[in-house]
Amino acid sequence: MRVLKKYPNRRIYDTQTSQFVALAEIRQMIVDRESIQVVHSKTGADLTRSVLMQIITEMEQEGHASLLTNRVLEELIRFYGDKIVAMMGPYLEQQILQSLASQDQLREQLTKAFTQPYPTPEQAIKSMIEQYQVFTGQKPPPGNAQPDAPPPDDVAQGDEEGEK
Repeated sequence: MRVLKKYPNRRIYDTQTSQFVALAEIRQMIVDRESIQVVHSKTGADLTRSVLMQIITEMEQEGHASLLTNRVLEELIRFYGDKIVAMMGPYLEQQILQSLASQDQLREQLTKAFTQPYPTPEQAIKSMIEQYQVFTGQKPPPGNAQPDAPPPDDVAQGDEEGEK
């Protein structure tokens, strides 16, 4: 887990790289599936959730589509103070994780479907010519060639000479 320290001046320090980082860099860490924890530099209090929410807010201000619509936010607010909130957090997390797993599986299937090794036009033409030559008898089928046997024309000429 990558530990980031947030200082009172609102700057965030990456303890792994020994550099200050911007929210955009933290967002990229999340996109790259790195686990992070943001702690207050003096108290050690966990600030991860507030930084993650700040990143979401910033992304929406940049024009990204909102996943958390007003209706969803209102319903989430209503859950607080209710006894069901203890169940809803893990339930929502599981639902999102299942959705992400399905998306990953779909992406993988689409990637496989569209990145199969299709022949180049040159390879396709060469293959068609070879198939035509096999079909017309100009060339023996692959794997059926007899390297020691003379070509069919030589055999026919040999038989004719023997008969004379």
